[in-house]
Amino acid sequence: MKRLLTIIAALLLSISMIFANGSQEAKSAESDDGLSGTITMIAMANQAKGLNAAFDEYQKDHPNVNLDIVVANTVTDFETMMTTYIAANELPDMYLNQVGAVQQSYAAEGYLMPITDIGVMDKIIDGDKELISWQGDYYAVPMGTTMNVIIVNNAVLKEAGINIGEDNYPKCWSDFIDLCDQLVAAGVQYPVTVAGKDSSSITAWPFQYIYQTIYGEDPNWYANMLRGEHAWNDELYLSMFDKYAEMKKYISPSALGNDVNGMYRAFISGESPILFQVANTVGAIRDIAPDLDIICLPSCFTDDPADQTIIAGLDSGLSICSTTEIPEVCISFMQYLVSDEGSTIYAENAQEIPTTRVNHAKVDPSYTLCLKILQEGQLPVSPVLSRQWIPGIKEIMKTASQNWFAGADAKVVCDEIQAQHDRLVAANPEWVQNFLDTYIEK
Repeated sequence: MKRLLTIIAALLLSISMIFANGSQEAKSAESDDGLSGTITMIAMANQAKGLNAAFDEYQKDHPNVNLDIVVANTVTDFETMMTTYIAANELPDMYLNQVGAVQQSYAAEGYLMPITDIGVMDKIIDGDKELISWQGDYYAVPMGTTMNVIIVNNAVLKEAGINIGEDNYPKCWSDFIDLCDQLVAAGVQYPVTVAGKDSSSITAWPFQYIYQTIYGEDPNWYANMLRGEHAWNDELYLSMFDKYAEMKKYISPSALGNDVNGMYRAFISGESPILFQVANTVGAIRDIAPDLDIICLPSCFTDDPADQTIIAGLDSGLSICSTTEIPEVCISFMQYLVSDEGSTIYAENAQEIPTTRVNHAKVDPSYTLCLKILQEGQLPVSPVLSRQWIPGIKEIMKTASQNWFAGADAKVVCDEIQAQHDRLVAANPEWVQNFLDTYIEK
């Protein structure tokens, strides 16, 4: 009898395994929709973290699809990579990077696939979508809302007896200088950090100044520059370097030798607890110091507090390159990334401020103040308008600003920016004409 029961038990186990295997095969067959291939992609480090987390869930339904991400450390790195790939005719399948005129030029030159009709743009909140479109089609879906902010190691402020909140954050340039002076008095010799080796870091402050103060004085500043009414070497732009010079005494001379990681080290250690960047830079800092007390403050470079704005816009454009051999796979992954599930996973892990209409992500607590200001309309919004400039001028402006930071005369570097701008305008009259023909006066 015992032997009979053993045989029956073995038979039942075999039958259950057959059904289990059959069920697993059926599940696999159900989830496998024929999509296969490896998506090659370029993204920043924090974006790669979000993409990989979302892909882990996506792959459960698409087991024959893989993702291979090349990380770009800065926007300059990304653009250098793309230049190399374009020259070699070996573009990645997709990329995720800062929205701007350079990416728009990729669409104009035929390197990007239109995504107008694939059901992704209707998932996105309202905002300025001009730079993700070309001649009536969209070529990128924005995955994050950018905010250009002052990022502060709040633990250092608290140690110095400085408590900043909604009622007393710096609201103008003199408030910011006063904050730096308070830190110096508390023993922080150089409150501000930059990465002197990285032109994007050097120009994070000038860009914020331009959006808030220069465009604040003339909302049509760049359009008027193309019309010949402004120039890179006129007093309006040159005056920016006067304020930057005021701030240089709060920046360590050793910052000239900093790369981005050196900047982060100075910030995290408290040696220099203030830096200027986009808000999602906090994600990269969290990778090194997950529990650091950080607060993001709105830019405050106007002389009058009544002129203060918060700088924000749709960003992190996800594009599909036109040369991809797996367009269906790329479209499928893009559609997942703007779904309720995919966008929530991406935003939480990349620490991006979401752009999708439905999203349940918990954003970094350091964003709380700026998000409240933005969502409640406590300050007017300054858009990130440099991304409308003629392709190539931002890189020239960055290099020139880096030369100034290293000791060159402000007028000399501004003369060089203007000369190079004249060259770009002369070489691309169609772009200029299109910009002015379609420009909407502010």
